[in-house]
Amino acid sequence: MLRSFRSQLTVGYALGVLGIVAILSVGLSFLASRNALRNQTQILETMGRSTATMLADGMAERMREVELMARAQASLRPSQWRLLFEDLQRTRRHFSWIGLTDAQGRVVAASQDMLTGRTVAERPWFKAALAGPYAGDVHPAKLLAGMLPRAADGEPARFVDFAAPLQGADGALSGVLGVHLNWDWARDVIAGPRGSNTPVNGIEVFILDRSGEAILRPVGVSTSSHPVPLAALQPGAATLVWDDGESYLTAAVRLPARGPLTDMGWTVVTRQSLETALQPAHRARDATLLVGGISALLASLLAWLIAGRIAEPLRHIAAAARKLQAGQLDTRIPLLEGSVEVRDLSAALHQMTATLVERERALLHANQTLERRVAERTAELTRASDALRSANGELEKLATRDALTGLPNRRRCDEVLRDEMLRHARTGQPLAVVLADVDRFKAINDNHGHAAGDVVLRDVATALAGACRATDFVGRYGGEEFLVVMPETSLAGARVACEKLRSTIAAMSGAVPVTASFGLVVPAQRFESPGDALEGADQALYLAKDQGRNRVCVYDVHTPRQALESGFGAFDGDDVEQESSLA
Repeated sequence: MLRSFRSQLTVGYALGVLGIVAILSVGLSFLASRNALRNQTQILETMGRSTATMLADGMAERMREVELMARAQASLRPSQWRLLFEDLQRTRRHFSWIGLTDAQGRVVAASQDMLTGRTVAERPWFKAALAGPYAGDVHPAKLLAGMLPRAADGEPARFVDFAAPLQGADGALSGVLGVHLNWDWARDVIAGPRGSNTPVNGIEVFILDRSGEAILRPVGVSTSSHPVPLAALQPGAATLVWDDGESYLTAAVRLPARGPLTDMGWTVVTRQSLETALQPAHRARDATLLVGGISALLASLLAWLIAGRIAEPLRHIAAAARKLQAGQLDTRIPLLEGSVEVRDLSAALHQMTATLVERERALLHANQTLERRVAERTAELTRASDALRSANGELEKLATRDALTGLPNRRRCDEVLRDEMLRHARTGQPLAVVLADVDRFKAINDNHGHAAGDVVLRDVATALAGACRATDFVGRYGGEEFLVVMPETSLAGARVACEKLRSTIAAMSGAVPVTASFGLVVPAQRFESPGDALEGADQALYLAKDQGRNRVCVYDVHTPRQALESGFGAFDGDDVEQESSLA
């Protein structure tokens, strides 16, 4: 796909431009992010300081109002106090309750007559005001909980308490003036002239008490009582992870102290999600990427046109080269005009192809001559290989075959017996080993000559091979002895098979009557080697000879050598069906 020069140049231009754009985008994004964070930090700090100042000033102003009212109106009657309270509530809508108590804590006058006649002697604000002016921290309504509507955030109403003692003309304590400032006042301070608590640009304002508990949070924002560690709220702004797991740019400003009474240790915390704070930087990055992408597209188009102009001569050269590759040796590389590089390249290639064509023709002639010689030599080697393979086959045959009978010779007999003994030891399948010997063979040689003896051996070999099963092995073990190996054959089956072999030899028609004796062993694990098995078969064969020849004797592995005569079983043609023990 990108193998052509034109494509490579175009893609290279595009990647280069995109790389530059990416570097610029990363750099500008970093700078824009840093500037955005710095700007948003200033905004958060400014908003926090402004809110903290207004809250501190508001608390101090409310405290002064209560103190002034307590000093200036100390001589009023309860009914006059009630009218004053209701007028004050109309101008101070966040004064949820204003009341006057006597020196024992019984409410003698109150706005809307709430709690009139009831005692507030156990309330903290009353107890504290007995000693002097008092301002209390935010707390939920207790006695007024069922009389006032819920706060703007749907939570039960909460108040900030202000109280001041009243003194009579004699200077003695005559009562306590108390005011419950609805905590929605703080929410209105934060809303400011807008009159809305909806966050501007995602900036949210919290107020924490001196223990870090959130005493005011934005409407609709659900957080824990301690949404952020108080220790993390250092002066200035920082990126903090809040209890919802999100990262926020956070600024903390402690309320300035306007006096010991109203210094509650509150902290105004302003926060903005990091994603929102970085939106200007992200917009700048996206704009950079868009401009860079368009630039890369235009650069790619320009590179495509330039590459096409440069690659045109190369295409002509490539077309001529393909014809040469296809075998059109009369083709020549064209001599092109254009830039110096193109002219030099076409001239050099033109001369080079002429030289290569001549060499190609000479090489073709040499290859044809070489191929002919290789073919002749290959034919000679093939004939020699066939002759060698035939000679090896003959050698193998001579090495493992008996020349007189055509049966496997003693070497092959030993190999087969060894392999079958190993398989017998591994699988536990029965194995019968038989040695057959032509009876009175020496007399045949002496009376009829060695030629007649050879004929007898060949006839016996043919008879044995024809009467055995396809899975049995028959070989000439030496002289007039033959070895028969019968895999997976029990003693009873081996007896029947040996009798068949004996009767087949006895029934042969020839110039010289022939019989054979057979020694049979069925090896078990007690035979440690093929030699042991052959020794047992040889002993059984000896017994067959001793008992009159032309018979089959079985070697009993449990009978000692000294009890040979009593340890062999012999049978002739009448004993084929007998399966009794011959031990």
